[in-house]
Amino acid sequence: MNELSAETAAFFMKAPDNNVLEFALARRVLLVEGDAEFILIEAFYRRLYGRAPEEDGVHIIAIGGTSFRRYLELARLLENRVAALRDNDGNYQQNCDERYADVICSRSRVFADRDNTRSTFEISLYQDNADLCDTLFRGPRRTLTVQEYMLANKAEAAFRLLQLHAGELTVPDYIQEALAWIRE
Repeated sequence: MNELSAETAAFFMKAPDNNVLEFALARRVLLVEGDAEFILIEAFYRRLYGRAPEEDGVHIIAIGGTSFRRYLELARLLENRVAALRDNDGNYQQNCDERYADVICSRSRVFADRDNTRSTFEISLYQDNADLCDTLFRGPRRTLTVQEYMLANKAEAAFRLLQLHAGELTVPDYIQEALAWIRE
């Protein structure tokens, strides 16, 4: 850890051991921002490639959005292949390109929807699967739109989609791109 910045080294000294160990030992890693992405990413992989990510040596780790820089800095030293899937939070250029420019290397990339109006995973997922989501989540007593419901109940919405429609979901383009890249 001597080559890491002092701040990043201190972060990993305090970070949960399981994620750090898995990250350090894996050759290919998909970093995801939250529970909803973690719940659905394996189903997306299976839908696109007909096999589990583990069969291709791909590990999926949910880390929370504020930790991406730390993991990408460590990846540069470990030389593992890392695809970080994150929300663009309404500004792809600033939040996905500029924020990580100094920690990205040839074996790591940040993937997010480039359309700033599709600022979160849930919005991209909804827009690519609107009919399916409307049928599943619309109810007579709901005051929220389906998209608002999915944003307010991220993990629950993802879990219901996984349970009932995993094989029917359209995978957002940026996730397809990330999955193809991590397999190279």
